[in-house]
Amino acid sequence: MATEQLSESKCDVLIVGAGPAGLMMATWMARCGINARIVDKRGTKIYSGQADGLQIRSLEIFDSFGFVDRVWKEANHMIEMCMWNPGEDGVIRRSDRVPDVPVGLSRFQQIVLHQGRIERFFLDHIKKHSKDTLRVERAVLPESLHIAENCEDHSPKNYPITVQLRHLTEEEAKPAQSTGSSVSDGLFRSNLAEDDTDNLIAKSREKEGSSEMVRAKYMVGCDGAHSWTRRQLGFQLEGEPTDYIWGVLGPYIYPHTNT
Repeated sequence: MATEQLSESKCDVLIVGAGPAGLMMATWMARCGINARIVDKRGTKIYSGQADGLQIRSLEIFDSFGFVDRVWKEANHMIEMCMWNPGEDGVIRRSDRVPDVPVGLSRFQQIVLHQGRIERFFLDHIKKHSKDTLRVERAVLPESLHIAENCEDHSPKNYPITVQLRHLTEEEAKPAQSTGSSVSDGLFRSNLAEDDTDNLIAKSREKEGSSEMVRAKYMVGCDGAHSWTRRQLGFQLEGEPTDYIWGVLGPYIYPHTNT
């Protein structure tokens, strides 16, 4: 079997994961003129959101970027929150009702907007500030990570991080749909399910998919709750392990018509 020839490249910052966190990092890289790359195992953008809620501080950051008006016009605004809990008789009743944002805390309030739209605003902003040189490289995921012993050497010529990237085929990068729908939602799986990164890498290796060696000064893992990057560094997810599923409920308001 012939030995696979790996192409090599360099960048200052390699970002793994192109969800909202990764795109926020890429936005700062573009605004600061830093030579960065951002990769994501998904072959397509999100069509069904996982992170649709935005806090007021996020909106204030969007305001500093100059695109909060786009977000504000499209979003559903959260006016108040109602708490529902079971009573002594086991019946669920409304236990509390509070304003979404205390008066004077911010000129914004929490909103709900499709994650795909949030990502679009980031992508447009990145394109504007990087002059289209920084793009999300889709169907690409890391398969190995090595950090050199001289990682504390911050000289311009030192690239202590070596990452081998694997380029997936279109079939491998297409997520399995759990809904049975013929319409793609752009999701691999919910964070409630087990991570499938290792399986994707193994299957791609069997088919001798193409790989690339990247040398970087810094690497940022924005690859979600099941972070591959975190595992390579020997860390585990800390904090509350309970999985929560939440939804937004509200009355449907129809315009009044004269009959």
